[in-house]
Amino acid sequence: MKNKLNILVLSAAAIALSSCASSFLDRDPQGNTILQNQYEQLDNTVEGSVRGIYSLLYEFSDHDQFGKRSIDLYTDLLSGDMALTSYSYGWFYSDEQGMTSTGRTGYVWSQYYLMLRNINKTVALVKTQSDIVARVAEHGLPQDGSLKEDKNGDFTYKAEDGDTIALTQNEVDVLGYYAQLMALRGYLYANLAQLYFPTPKQMGETASEIKFVPIYTEDNLDSPQPLATCVEVSTQAHSDLETAIAYFDAFDEYLMRETKLRIDGSVARGILAYSYLNSANSDRIDSEVNKNAYTRAAQLADEVITSGQYQMLQSRELLTTGFNDLSHSSWMWGQDVTVETASGLGSWFGQVDIHSYSYAWAGDTKVIDEILYNEVIVGKYPWDNRVNWFRSKEDKNFPLCPDGKFFSAKCPTSTKQDDIDREWLSDNVFMRIEAMYLIAAEAQYRLGNDALAINYLTAITDERVKPNDAAATAAYASFKSGLNHNNLLETIYDNWRIEMWGEGYALQTFRRLGVEKTRGGNHASDAGSKVQPTDPKYTFQVPSSESTYNPNVE
Repeated sequence: MKNKLNILVLSAAAIALSSCASSFLDRDPQGNTILQNQYEQLDNTVEGSVRGIYSLLYEFSDHDQFGKRSIDLYTDLLSGDMALTSYSYGWFYSDEQGMTSTGRTGYVWSQYYLMLRNINKTVALVKTQSDIVARVAEHGLPQDGSLKEDKNGDFTYKAEDGDTIALTQNEVDVLGYYAQLMALRGYLYANLAQLYFPTPKQMGETASEIKFVPIYTEDNLDSPQPLATCVEVSTQAHSDLETAIAYFDAFDEYLMRETKLRIDGSVARGILAYSYLNSANSDRIDSEVNKNAYTRAAQLADEVITSGQYQMLQSRELLTTGFNDLSHSSWMWGQDVTVETASGLGSWFGQVDIHSYSYAWAGDTKVIDEILYNEVIVGKYPWDNRVNWFRSKEDKNFPLCPDGKFFSAKCPTSTKQDDIDREWLSDNVFMRIEAMYLIAAEAQYRLGNDALAINYLTAITDERVKPNDAAATAAYASFKSGLNHNNLLETIYDNWRIEMWGEGYALQTFRRLGVEKTRGGNHASDAGSKVQPTDPKYTFQVPSSESTYNPNVE
């Protein structure tokens, strides 16, 4: 039995699509042409459905089940780069013990497939109640910036087949929601491919035969589907995301991104770039399939970087943001936590932040692995100011806690009981521009373009040098001049582990790039044990309950 701190938890205000089933039933006559008021109703219905799907990314179920950021915690703890130091309250103990792949799989599976079902229902709604998606698919997207708005707020464009297509603003809005739905579906299938399949290195020649997860679209959502291969799942993810990007590029100029929770073209590119990076097999770089995957990953990441839409966290800001504010220019995707959506202790800051009334503050700290801190950050990079993202190992109260990286916006300094944050309104980060630099660096390295890889990598590290420290400046100059093919991949790996610590990348980084490592002495479980990235426990298992509902699963 888990012990809960005595506190009133505010549940996330999620829109439950299942409670609005009647909204999917259109009682008006249907045909190839529908009335403007019907389009407006469709727009409103789709908007509400899409908002409900996004809410599942942060929906509260329990103190260790609060959507995407709880899954990030599962995987970061499983990787060993994050250590749970105490089991006093019982939350996340199975993840620290390496049982995530079996103990958490039911929640992750149901979370992803619930979202997929709602996405597919909404796509089906769009396609059955209007012909707009079919019309664009038939004639093609706007060519050469030909989409123009007239004085009445309607649009025309020259399509790929040469026809001139007319659109209303409502139709453009619906196409924008369709792009978001495709991006969200691609995101979920990319995650399923990353979590539920062995890495390409483990698959070997049997890759085409391994089947683990079913694929559902708007065309088959009501019938149990057979299990699919990793190639099939990744192909579905990539197809959906490429579609989303094409629609975003065509129509996003005339769509409003009212919040960074809404996926846009840059976020879709980031998701797809990361999926290509993970799906490629670095041991078969001679294969055109793998070359193309790395090339596409590098291209997509660079498109986000060069768009100028986001700016990397600068040196002067490194220790002052607390990774708690969605408005920061480095954040590409995230949740603006409000009074209505705050989930109290069942949240990232309710579990990790020592400046909030949290399980970490009460003793169950989630900290950086001692060996990662001592031997990598301190030992290899004495110039690195990111060491100050964490309290020192000599700290009497919260050793190696991520105090400099994650801290409450309301209470950034004190840990006194009377001062700490009891509102939990700090925002949640889902994606930062820094990840794009690391994707591009790793992909270019795999393609043999070391100079490009170094440029992307050092764009980050240039902003991570200890300021006003002559010794650090000299050490960094030596580090930078010494980068070469022999040490570059290891350095990229280190920077994935340091820069993106606590952001949900650690498990896949270990599986994709890792070698044997030893867990530090500050882990509550298996301290000092050696772990291999090929260990089966790092691949999620299909939950046994799936066979109950899906006759195609043995």
